[in-house]
Amino acid sequence: MDRRSFVQGTAGTVALLSLSPAIRATVRMRARKIPSSGETLPVVGFGQSPSFREGDYDSARRLLDVLLEKGGRFIDTGARSQLVHGRYMQENDAHEKLFLAANMRTESEQEDLAYLRKSLEIQGKKSLDLVQLQRPVDFDGQWRRLRRWKEMGLTRHIGIAVSGERYFPMIESLLQSGTADFVQFNYSMLEPESGERLLPMARDKGVAVVINRPFVNGRYFPLISDKKLPEWAAEFDCDSWAQFSLKYILANPAVTCVLTETTKPHHAADNLSAGFGRLPDDKTLLRMIELIQSF
Repeated sequence: MDRRSFVQGTAGTVALLSLSPAIRATVRMRARKIPSSGETLPVVGFGQSPSFREGDYDSARRLLDVLLEKGGRFIDTGARSQLVHGRYMQENDAHEKLFLAANMRTESEQEDLAYLRKSLEIQGKKSLDLVQLQRPVDFDGQWRRLRRWKEMGLTRHIGIAVSGERYFPMIESLLQSGTADFVQFNYSMLEPESGERLLPMARDKGVAVVINRPFVNGRYFPLISDKKLPEWAAEFDCDSWAQFSLKYILANPAVTCVLTETTKPHHAADNLSAGFGRLPDDKTLLRMIELIQSF
């Protein structure tokens, strides 16, 4: 089902984009610190959109233009999508503007190292921003490898990127080890489980958190397709159902960044707008959950 049917109102987004560049430059997306390095990241970023994965550069360029226009920076990348991002960085002198997370998923150290060095070449950076272990199969061996590469200066941060409760014990163990800079996992109103233990632990341990699946792989939108956005959403500067979910996630102070995926620039602008304005308080968060559970 086309998401266009679900988005309810974009007045805030249109108003922001219609401002002059000079005025808009003074309105910045909310940003949070990476605890291990002190570097800040805008709170809404991009996942691996089909435009990136399929190498559709014209579509990808439009999305990346919106990302930078709205003050975003973080992009989760794979082997194919890095080619698109690398070309964009070269053509727009955006090497330092974008923060790219490179995902590792093989069992071969030789293949992983070759991929890492190719990533450095593509991105045009002396050191990668972040290397993430994706869907690990030999966690201990692969994690030692990532730690060694960080010590060598090949990457500035290391972490893990997974989704699903089956990985939660692994994430908890990694948080306890004190060796991770980032952890990435799923969390939303429809998948709140990680909010019970992992998010508080990550905050206590000083580890940055990236959230994936904010719309539960699209299952969120059919749930609210025929529903009107409540008027009280304006109390936390929420203009759409997409922002409703994203602002719920961002209201948790342990969340550093939440990832969104789309091929449409106007949807990207709507998603990124969740990083602006007020966030719901604890009382409102309960109200949001009750509303979604009533559908």
